[in-house]
Amino acid sequence: MSTSQPRRLANALPDSLFTNRSVVFVESIVALVLVWSVVYRVLPPIQESFVSPTEVVIATRDLLVSMVWVEHFLASLTHVAYGFGIALFAGTALGILVGWWDFWEKAFQDYLTIGIAVPSLFVAIFSAMWFGLGATTPAAAAAIVATPYLATNVYGGINNIDNDLLKMANAFDVSRLRVIRRVIIQSVLPDWFAGLRYALALSWKIASLAEYIAAEQGIGFMIRFEMRVLDLAGVMSWVVFFTVFLLFLEYGVLAQIEKRVFAWRQNDSVGWS
Repeated sequence: MSTSQPRRLANALPDSLFTNRSVVFVESIVALVLVWSVVYRVLPPIQESFVSPTEVVIATRDLLVSMVWVEHFLASLTHVAYGFGIALFAGTALGILVGWWDFWEKAFQDYLTIGIAVPSLFVAIFSAMWFGLGATTPAAAAAIVATPYLATNVYGGINNIDNDLLKMANAFDVSRLRVIRRVIIQSVLPDWFAGLRYALALSWKIASLAEYIAAEQGIGFMIRFEMRVLDLAGVMSWVVFFTVFLLFLEYGVLAQIEKRVFAWRQNDSVGWS
């Protein structure tokens, strides 16, 4: 086959198959499932220790029909809401404090680094030791882990503010309020939003881990239950449910908010108004 034939075939396919992020992601999922199915069929030893995609689909369907997920999903949602809410305010405030004042930068910068470096499993275990069995442990673990990540992003955003813009605003006697709104906030906002998305994802991960260790409700608790009864398909059904929700949160909610928040980037006009 000549090299021109594959080239003509590629040109005949829609560009969205290669350029659209959502389409490429779906393609990768389809490819993963196909590889999973083929490997499961051609390697009999795997069948003794793993499950097929069909079994996972059936288990996920049974989970959704049973409505058991409602109670535990709402429990996880509550844990994450409290933990992420604390991290949102604490991380933003700490990031501003460290980024804007030299004294607080020297006082807290190393703690931010330590907070990021500490393994999440340690935080989940120590939270269970401190707060015991219950809803407080997942929320506290999520807040402790997510706060330094968000604070570090805010701190970095403040450090990246263009001093030339501040000097120019001062030279043209631009009001302080307008400088804050048009320069400082718009400079820090991309880093803050990136940190927010990462902190939210971390909150879900750590809350689920803490639920697995020390909780009586939640997705992590149910994964532990399914593992105890050696139901791997049941474990995978909860993983699928959790993953689908996070994808909805990422693309259906956060991505849409990001488009609205940063719509000003599409505006080529320059001005201080």
